[in-house]
Amino acid sequence: MTSHIALIDLLVIIVYMAAVLGVGLYQARKIKSSGDYYAGGRKFNKFYLMMHALGTATHTDEPLSVIGGSYEKGIAGIWYTYLFLPLTPIFWLLAPYIRRTRFITTADFFRYRFDNSLAVLYAVVGVLKMSVAIGLGLKSVATLYSAISGGSPQSEVWIILLMTLVFVIYGFAGGLRATVITESIQGPLIIVASLLLLPFGIYKLGGFHVLHETLPASRFSLAVGGYEFAPRWIVAASLTALIGWVAQPGIVASVGSGKTELEGRVGYTYGAMIKRVCAIGWAFTGIILAALAMGHLLPADQVASLKVREHAFGIAIQQFFPHGIIGLVCAAIFSSQMATLSAQMVNASALASRNLFKSIIKPDADDRQVLIFGRVVGIFLVSLGVVLALMLAKVADALTMLLQFSAIMGVVVWGGVFWKRANSRGAWAAVVVLFTIWSLFGPVGGFVRKGVGGPAWLGEYAAAEYMFELTVRYLPAGMITLIVVSLLTPPPNPKQVRDLRLLLTTPVGQEQKLIDADVPIIYAGSTQPSPLEAKHPHLVHWGGALVAAIVCAIVLGILLALVSIGR
Repeated sequence: MTSHIALIDLLVIIVYMAAVLGVGLYQARKIKSSGDYYAGGRKFNKFYLMMHALGTATHTDEPLSVIGGSYEKGIAGIWYTYLFLPLTPIFWLLAPYIRRTRFITTADFFRYRFDNSLAVLYAVVGVLKMSVAIGLGLKSVATLYSAISGGSPQSEVWIILLMTLVFVIYGFAGGLRATVITESIQGPLIIVASLLLLPFGIYKLGGFHVLHETLPASRFSLAVGGYEFAPRWIVAASLTALIGWVAQPGIVASVGSGKTELEGRVGYTYGAMIKRVCAIGWAFTGIILAALAMGHLLPADQVASLKVREHAFGIAIQQFFPHGIIGLVCAAIFSSQMATLSAQMVNASALASRNLFKSIIKPDADDRQVLIFGRVVGIFLVSLGVVLALMLAKVADALTMLLQFSAIMGVVVWGGVFWKRANSRGAWAAVVVLFTIWSLFGPVGGFVRKGVGGPAWLGEYAAAEYMFELTVRYLPAGMITLIVVSLLTPPPNPKQVRDLRLLLTTPVGQEQKLIDADVPIIYAGSTQPSPLEAKHPHLVHWGGALVAAIVCAIVLGILLALVSIGR
C-alpha cells in the first residue's frame, strides 16, 4: 500500500502540533503548587470543562471501535459509545457530589471512607489502569496513522515514540492546566472533523439512497443479533460503565476542577453530549465504507486491509477528504489524543505521588517534593504505557476490558457512599472476590489459557461480546461479599462515615460549615458558589437532569432520522 500522506498534510500536522505544544508549555509558568498541577486550582469555567470532557472522553480508540464496529455490524456499532447515552442525565446528578468531596484523586475517597490500605490498593490499581489506557491510546493512534499512510509496523513504533515525546514535554511542565487549555483548542476541531465525515462520505458514495440500495436492512438497525451489541450486551455494558464511572482515576479532575458545581455539571454532561453527536459521524463512516466495499468502489488493497476493522477510520480519512484537510484532521486527532494521554499521565502521577509516595514512602514530604516526585514518576508510567502499546493486539477488546476493570473498585465506592455499615474488611473481601472471578472467567484467564492451556471455563468469557455473561458472574458476587463480610465484622469508624456524608451534602462555598464540624478538607481550591445553584438548587438539579434527558432523546432522534434518509 502506498503512502496517502502528502507533503501539505505533513506540514499542517507539524505546524499544528508545534502550536499546541507551545500553548501547553506556556501554561507551565502558572503552576505554583501540586493543587495547580493536579486540579488546575479548581478554576476552570464551563467551556474549558466541556472541552476537557470531550477531549479526555474522545480517545482515538473509540472512533476506531465505533467505525470498525459499524463497518462490520452496521449502525449498531455506535453502541461502543452510546452505551453511555442513557447515563448522561445521571452524570448531571452525580457531578456536584464529586466536586463537593474536595478530593484531588479518587484514592482519597478510599482513605477518607475506609482506610489507608484501600487507598494504596486503589492507587496501585489506578496507576496500572492509567498505564493501560496510555498504551491503548498510543496504539489506537498508531493504528490510525498506519491505515492512513499505508505505513509498516515499524512506522507505528515511530509514531508512538514521537507522540509520547510531545505530550510528555507539556504534560510534565504544565500538568492539568496545560492539558485543559490545549484541549480547548482541539475540541472544536474534533467536532468539525467528526461531523465532516458524514457529508464527505455521502458525497463519495453518491447519496443516502445508495446506502440502502447496497446494504441489507439489518445494517441500519440499532439492535442486532448475536452477542456483540445485542440488548443484554448493551445493558451489561451500560451498567458496568455506570458502576465504574465513579471510580475512574481521572474523574475528580474531569468533574471537580471547575470553579463551581455548575461548571462540573455543564462541563462533563455537555462535553459528553457533544461526543454523542460526533459519534453519529463515526457510525455512518463505518456503514459508508461497507457500502463502498460492497459496491467495489474501494481499491483491493484497502478492502483487504479492512479485514482488520481498526483500519476503517484511517481508510475513511484518506478516501473522504482531500489533501490539506487530511492533514488538519490528522493533526486534530493526534493532538487531541496527546492531550488525553497527558491528562492520564497527570492523573496517574497524582495517584502515585499523593497516595504512594506521601502516604507510604515519605509521609513528611512537603508540597514541592510531592510535585517533583509526581512529575518524575509520570514519565515512568508513560514508559510502561509505551511498552503496552507495542503489545496490544485489538483495540476494542482492550477498551471493553477497561470498562469491566473500573467496575471492580466502583462497587466499593457505591457501597461506601450508600451503606453506612460498609467497612474496610468487607471492601477488601469484595475486591478480592470481584477480581478473582473477573480474572478467571475474563481476560486474564483467556490470556493464560491461550498461553499455557487450562480448563474450558478458564477465560470462557474473555472476548468483548461476552460482557453480559461475565458481568452477571462477578458483579453480584462482589456486592454480596461486601454486605456479608461487613455485617460479620466490626462496623466502620462513625466519624469517617459522618465526615464523608457532610462533605457530600455541603455545597461549594459553604466550607466554613465543614471547618466548624471538624471535617478534614483535602483541597478546596476555588470556593465561590454558583449564584444560580445557590438560589434554585432543586430546579438546577432535577430540571437540569430533565433537560439533559431531552437533549439525549433529540440526539437519538437525529440518528434515527439520518438512518431513514434514502429508504
